[in-house]
Amino acid sequence: MSDNDDDLCVPKSAMYKLIKELLPQVRLSGDAKDLIVTSCNEFIHLLATESNLVCENQSKRLILPDHVLLALDNLGFGEYKNDCVEVMKQMQEEVDKRRRIKNKLDKPGIPQEELLRQQNLLFAEARKQQQIMDNKEEWQRMQQEAQQALQRQASLNQELINPVLKSSVTTQEDDDNYD
Repeated sequence: MSDNDDDLCVPKSAMYKLIKELLPQVRLSGDAKDLIVTSCNEFIHLLATESNLVCENQSKRLILPDHVLLALDNLGFGEYKNDCVEVMKQMQEEVDKRRRIKNKLDKPGIPQEELLRQQNLLFAEARKQQQIMDNKEEWQRMQQEAQQALQRQASLNQELINPVLKSSVTTQEDDDNYD
């Protein structure tokens, strides 16, 4: 293969990963991995070429899965047809599933204006809930500040009362001495 053909090949990293998943217990040298990748690429090119010939023989311009299956027969790989059909069904199911999901997102059956109205309602509700949370936080902060102010005031009052109490005790003791 030439350097231009590298753009038309299965990526080596994808093939290495596939080999590792399919044969985890087998260790392969780098040359062996490269040979497998090259063989895969050659097989794909051969199958594509034969599929194209089958398509042209049927006077078609688009290669269909049936053309590929017939090309497998022509190349002597007919025993793999059933596996290919099974994989093709699985792939089609996955494509259909993705298409249904995409259609649900693209066309939910609700007009664009209604979706916009619902979105605005959700945003308004979220803003309202955020405001409530902000108000609660502000209320808690104010309560905490008030509690701290009361504690400071009580502390100041205590400091003011202590000297007065000490002086009144001293005065009473002085009064007792004069009796």
